[in-house]
Amino acid sequence: MTIYINGTAFDKVTALSADRETRRTEINYNTRGDMLIDLVNRKYRLTAVFGLLTADELKALRQLTAEIFVTVKFPSPEGELTEAVFHIKNEPAPFATVVNGVVMYGGTELIMLER
Repeated sequence: MTIYINGTAFDKVTALSADRETRRTEINYNTRGDMLIDLVNRKYRLTAVFGLLTADELKALRQLTAEIFVTVKFPSPEGELTEAVFHIKNEPAPFATVVNGVVMYGGTELIMLER
């Protein structure tokens, strides 16, 4: 499966969870404690699990995740390619393994929250 982060394709996604979660985005109270505004939105929470990555692929992924917000295109549960702006909750911290004498990185998981 392929996802795109800031236009860069990552085709080694082995699992992708695209959950819609409810989040409160703004709550204000007046001086008496009455709630004035309560906006509730449904937003995506993506969890992308990557297969074995080469050092160059991991470097590109880590460079993109250094930014606060990124644009992600992904296949949504509705069956279409969806594009949204996400905050990447964690930097990928994979484990290293050797495959046929080449160092590969596995266990890379990104959790992304829609802005």
